[in-house]
Amino acid sequence: MFVYGDDGSDEKKKRVTAVSVVAGYEDWWQDLESKWIERCNGIPFHATYCESDWDDFAPKSPELTDAKHKENKKLYRDLATILAESKVGGIAIAIDLVAMQKVFPGSLELAYYRAFLECLTRTAECAKNMGEVAELTFDISAENEYNAGLLYKTMRDGDPELLEWLHPKISFVPAKESPRVQTGDMLAYEAWKALDHTVGEVKRKRGSWEALRATGRFETYSYSHEWFEDLQKHIASGHLGARVGFSEKDYIAWLAERQRGHNLSNLFTFLDWIRRRDERRIHKL
Repeated sequence: MFVYGDDGSDEKKKRVTAVSVVAGYEDWWQDLESKWIERCNGIPFHATYCESDWDDFAPKSPELTDAKHKENKKLYRDLATILAESKVGGIAIAIDLVAMQKVFPGSLELAYYRAFLECLTRTAECAKNMGEVAELTFDISAENEYNAGLLYKTMRDGDPELLEWLHPKISFVPAKESPRVQTGDMLAYEAWKALDHTVGEVKRKRGSWEALRATGRFETYSYSHEWFEDLQKHIASGHLGARVGFSEKDYIAWLAERQRGHNLSNLFTFLDWIRRRDERRIHKL
């Protein structure tokens, strides 16, 4: 099973972020891809640019603004229809960044990786149900690629379900070079828009998302204030630390011993160290 993913967020990356995965067999992808490429007519699809009339989707001159906007809207609808009428399916996870910063002020930018990790577990569940190993390809920024790859390896190696149903390799490619990844871009865009229209000033339904959801093959999930508040209580109670086998003090001691600073790469490396530590303890029993 081949799985393609992307992310999306509001323009300033202050309100919402989302990560998506879209999965299917190779022949399903080939059928979708040919239709997608033909409809895009040589221009790589980018959901935000298409909806906002930016970059490749900008009008050539001011007097063409209205016509170009209508053209872009039709392109978006047509591509959403192609995706809905295909056999592939997908899921997107959206995170309310305002809620996260309110509950955990000054925290590391973990929202993307929280959504990324849930996409991994959902993909493994789907792969298990289909009896197929899932091979993932993502579009991701250069600064996130190392951490995403490290998190993928750490979580896959530490979880029997992920180890069995996720391919050892994860690939990263620019969305503009992959129509398949562009479908993930559309789904991520729909996910963050759905949450943004709930927590933001503008509240409205999107026809493209309604068409995708009606198929029963596409889902989005959102995490906002209630989830972060419950997590904060779970951490404060000590229950989370007892369950995972380490505490914040363990992490701080690990950093000090290795003379490292607190950042995402070191946090994920610490998690991998915890996994290997626990494995060694089990082998000694």
